[in-house]
Amino acid sequence: MNGPLEAKLRSLDRRVGALELAAAGAAVLAGLWLAGRWVSSHVERAADERVSLSVAREDLELDLAERQALNALVSRDFARAKASATTLSRARKALFEGGLALSEEKRLLEKQLEIMTFWVRVDEDSDRLNLMSGDQTVESRPLEGARARAVGAPARPLPRAAVIVSKERFAATERPRSAEVGGLLQWEPPQAGTSVRANALGEFVLFTKEGLVLHGPPLKAPEHEAFPHLCLSLPRAAASRLYMRSFIGTKILLSADAKP
Repeated sequence: MNGPLEAKLRSLDRRVGALELAAAGAAVLAGLWLAGRWVSSHVERAADERVSLSVAREDLELDLAERQALNALVSRDFARAKASATTLSRARKALFEGGLALSEEKRLLEKQLEIMTFWVRVDEDSDRLNLMSGDQTVESRPLEGARARAVGAPARPLPRAAVIVSKERFAATERPRSAEVGGLLQWEPPQAGTSVRANALGEFVLFTKEGLVLHGPPLKAPEHEAFPHLCLSLPRAAASRLYMRSFIGTKILLSADAKP
């Protein structure tokens, strides 16, 4: 086995001519020169790319700094907007509550003004019951011949004007009576089963400080005539409307020369 290999090695081990050696050296030098040129070109290209990458990196860093600054600005503006929104919500709530309070106060003032300016004139000449607000007639109802008079007792003088002190939708039964006699309080409870007062006064009953009682048609005319009171028995429609529109403290004028 060593024979062929040894023969091949011996065939290679021979001297080369000067021309061949020069050609081989020239080929090696040419290859080294080409390799150097290729490396130089790639080095220059890499240097150019490195410069481009450096510029791009600087641009990216600048863009990042701008974005970070913008983010900080947006965060600060958002925090301010959030705080402003909270303050605005509180201000709107306070404004809304203030508006409600003003509306309620306005309503109360208007109601007070209505109570203060409302009064009633009984005009016997025109046979009308006039509901007044200041100098203006807001509503008028027919009296149908109803006149103020003393009923069920010796004649008493009628007042020129009266002021409402209490109201009853339906006249209650007899009220209890109390009096101090000899230093002792005498009290008579309401009588169960009796209805003279309720039958006499009927519905829509208005009591005045002067003793005048305004009411609708009595339930029983005989008991009405027997019940002692200063009476103005109105038609049911007029009594109902007067009961609904009047207030405690409303003044009723019975005489043409009386003033509200």
